[in-house]
Amino acid sequence: MDTESNHSPIEASEETPTSSKGFFSRLSPKKQAFLKGHAAVSNSATILALVIYALLLLSRLIDSAFLSRESEYLSVILLQLLIFPIPAYLYIRLKPKEFTHALRLKGLRLSHLFLLLSGSAILICGCTLLGMLCGMMTAQPSFTLYDTFASVNDGSVGATIRLALAYGLLPAFCEELVFRGIFCAEHERYGILYASVISALFFGFLHFDLTALPVYLFAGMLLSLIMYVTRSLAAAMIVHLCYNLFGIFVQAGLSGYCRGTGSVGLLVVLLLALLILSAAFFCGEVARILRRRARADLLNDPESRTTPGLNRLPARKWPRALLSAFASPAGIAAVLLWLLGVVINLIQ
Repeated sequence: MDTESNHSPIEASEETPTSSKGFFSRLSPKKQAFLKGHAAVSNSATILALVIYALLLLSRLIDSAFLSRESEYLSVILLQLLIFPIPAYLYIRLKPKEFTHALRLKGLRLSHLFLLLSGSAILICGCTLLGMLCGMMTAQPSFTLYDTFASVNDGSVGATIRLALAYGLLPAFCEELVFRGIFCAEHERYGILYASVISALFFGFLHFDLTALPVYLFAGMLLSLIMYVTRSLAAAMIVHLCYNLFGIFVQAGLSGYCRGTGSVGLLVVLLLALLILSAAFFCGEVARILRRRARADLLNDPESRTTPGLNRLPARKWPRALLSAFASPAGIAAVLLWLLGVVINLIQ
């Protein structure tokens, strides 16, 4: 899948050739592997994350007056296209043709409808409850994209449609393409669980919010599970879209309720009850899909041969494998950019 995949981050190669000249050649084989990115699981995917993080931080330099004009929605759309799909497209173009198949760019089945509905309910309830614990519901009066672009709805039909497209549909498509599509495909050599954890980490770092990191980690893990169960990236995009629409049109009301009342006990009880019910239904749907898939003839279902296993790492190798996702200059730079974004958020 990737030309860098022959280098294992768990067992570093000691066979890097050296010469008698040059500073680089005098470094140890492990240091050379690190600088080349060979010690990382997928150095190329980390470079993509670094580019996206840098573009997001640069977008904050845009004059707020520019976004307050009549072209606000168009500006937000163009910025998102610049930050996500264009780098992702260039990344995919540089990969072998087989990589496109690994992105799971396929349509949905009608039989997945109830899974998507229950998954959306879990995502909304779970993120809302975690948001309450993290203080997000009282701190954010409106839905925002990366703490930069705040959604404002004047109630008109046109503004509502533009808001849903610019703040709901496009972010769901862009983020899932990168983090559930590219990142999972690049990291699933160690199994679905490892790929989901790594994609959730980079997805959480995208938002530059240390307080809300648990919310994004939960969302990233759930969206990865939905993609792998359905074998469709579109499924994760739809569930992500449902959550974004909830954030745009409902979150403000819940935030106002949390700020305006001293008791949120009833809301918490209702959210917990809905979370438990939707989780039970979701698990039943997952079991049904997996049972049907297990009965399918392997020869008549070639996709099942490309589905990675759940976990290919012993427990003792997990810490080192997780660190290997950042074991390159690009990985360290991505973490530093995330820390910079966190500091900027704290200052603001």
